Amino acid sequence: MKIIKKEIVIEAPAAKVWEHITDAKKIAGWFKPNTFEARVGTAFTIECHAEDGKVFGVVKEIVPQKKLVYSFQSKMIGVETLVTITLTTEGKGTRLTLVHSGWDALPPDEQNISDQFDGGWGGFLKNLQETART
Repeated sequence: MKIIKKEIVIEAPAAKVWEHITDAKKIAGWFKPNTFEARVGTAFTIECHAEDGKVFGVVKEIVPQKKLVYSFQSKMIGVETLVTITLTTEGKGTRLTLVHSGWDALPPDEQNISDQFDGGWGGFLKNLQETART
């Protein structure tokens, strides 16, 4: 099963990291412009590169300051994938684990699309690590 998994530790409490992954303005600061709203069932878009167009998503699950799950689909990804972000307290900081799954639904000759997203998430999470730090 193909998944993307990234883990980072952010020098900030979980409440602050949570704001950075659920507030549209803060998400735009480390990721991309978006219409995200942290409410289960709410659809949103993320503005991406011209060739990718928009990413479309729907919030699937929220456990405040612990877990956020949303669907993630674009023209480039012809199937709905799932992003799961979990937060756990680690000392004075917060461990963020991101799992982007659903790649197996792509045709075999398109499986390598996930590699581009793997690299992208690495860069965006590094941005998050910098902007959410106390």
